[in-house]
Amino acid sequence: MPNILSKLFCFRRSGSKKTVEVEPPTPLPPLSKTRTSSIAHSPIPEKHTSITETPGNRAASSQCRTLILDLGDVLFHYSARNLTALSPSTFHAVILTPAWNEYECGRLTEDQVLDAVGKELSLEPDTIREALLQCRETLHVDHELYAQLKALKAEMNGNLKVYAMTNISGVDFGRLKAILPSWDLFDAEFTSFEAGMIKPELGYYRHVLDNIDLTEPSSAIFVDDKVANVNAARSFGIHGIVFKSAAELMRQLRNQLYDPVSRARQYMKENARNHVSQVEGGPEFRDVFSQFLIHKVLQDESIISLSPANASAAEIEEVIGKARREAKTWNYFIGSPVGTTKEFPEDVDDTATALLAFSPPASSANPVLDRFLANRHNRDGLVQTYFDEKRPRVCPVVLTNVVRVFYHYNRGADIQNEFQHIRNVLLNRAYVDGTAMYISAEPFLFFFSCLVAENPGAVELQSLREPLASALRMRVGRRGDAFAVAARVLACQSLGVWADSDVDYLKELQESDGGWEVGWVCRYGRTQKRIGSRGVITAYAIKALEQNGGTAVEY
Repeated sequence: MPNILSKLFCFRRSGSKKTVEVEPPTPLPPLSKTRTSSIAHSPIPEKHTSITETPGNRAASSQCRTLILDLGDVLFHYSARNLTALSPSTFHAVILTPAWNEYECGRLTEDQVLDAVGKELSLEPDTIREALLQCRETLHVDHELYAQLKALKAEMNGNLKVYAMTNISGVDFGRLKAILPSWDLFDAEFTSFEAGMIKPELGYYRHVLDNIDLTEPSSAIFVDDKVANVNAARSFGIHGIVFKSAAELMRQLRNQLYDPVSRARQYMKENARNHVSQVEGGPEFRDVFSQFLIHKVLQDESIISLSPANASAAEIEEVIGKARREAKTWNYFIGSPVGTTKEFPEDVDDTATALLAFSPPASSANPVLDRFLANRHNRDGLVQTYFDEKRPRVCPVVLTNVVRVFYHYNRGADIQNEFQHIRNVLLNRAYVDGTAMYISAEPFLFFFSCLVAENPGAVELQSLREPLASALRMRVGRRGDAFAVAARVLACQSLGVWADSDVDYLKELQESDGGWEVGWVCRYGRTQKRIGSRGVITAYAIKALEQNGGTAVEY
């Protein structure tokens, strides 16, 4: 198979070169069973938050982990783009020949391989030699990735061993040594010319495993830009990563080496009271809805804020305390509306979610619920979304939260018309394309699962448990938006539906700073622009992973 030079045509992939300044939370405990997952991560712009070091978040794993790293097109890069002696395609053919493999295995000298390849491809050996020289002059090192890997190794406090495993000739390996004088990242290097074998030959992998005395392959991570080489490593039970970019590699390594829940909780803490939302393609802003959703799943008032950005800690705590003590109607925005009309009315979705998140006394909540009933559509008889006669809108997802809050305050009998409507939406699958205000099916199914789980004594709700579980089974395994995945996992967990594949996918989507990228929670009804929040998706992911029965990643 092609060596470091054969990767000429996989021109260096673009990726963020920004150093991730994130202190690691608690690494994973020892691994047990193995399971491989190779889900691709959606390319979403990264935002990094520096995490303050705490006594717990630098604790090393009790099990030594192993990283086996390819060199070509990972740490070292060539380019064939400007070759003049041979065309890039012809050069590619040269280094894919069987003779070149023999050269990499140390069984041919460079003169011998050039003669053999020249005869096979009808090329002059001196022409091939000139093309090699031109190519070798482009050799360079990704020093930033090297530094990040060294920092990661240091964070593991002696519990991460790093080895190089590369297909390369002795001549070219000498050039790598010369261009990178310090090799202190590596505990050892394994080369094809010394082993007499090349990747993906299985014997080469056995040779490396035997020499590093690795008895538990599932504790190792293998990185290579060639799928065939990674798959060979996976056949031994090693976790494989197909290299795409430096930034992506560092994200994946942190996700494999550290506890996802500890990292996520640290992210929520470091961004406490600043978990903002953002409009798709637009600015960030502060809203109450995301705060209610976060608080409902995590029950931690210290990380949310219902106040403007410049509010003092005392002011923030007073507003939250008041939400616990007194029910009221709520407007979506904290401050002026963003990305929509200049005036924005109060609505039943925010109000219902606030009542569910803070559960103020019934004596305070009942007058607000009476306002819900007075806000019904004059023909359909369903509670409308906005407390505004100029916006006569009805949404099944919003109605699900309305039904939830009425049941929460033991007033389910007052909302049976709405319940029958959302029941019909469920049974007739009228949720599959989302709604005008919610993007996918998952918000409806998630909030409906909350309704069922929160009311075990309500026979009319429990009768829908199996239809709801069936609807969820049909959606398990879908990819895409992280919020939809997390909401689906939580819904499945509440009904006992298997969703391990979604849990694995959710883990893979965790970012280097411990949070998840923007999950699209809802959207504006008029413009259809999506509204997202890193805080909401991270909170939901924390809850989903905690309820999964442990935080250790299984390979």
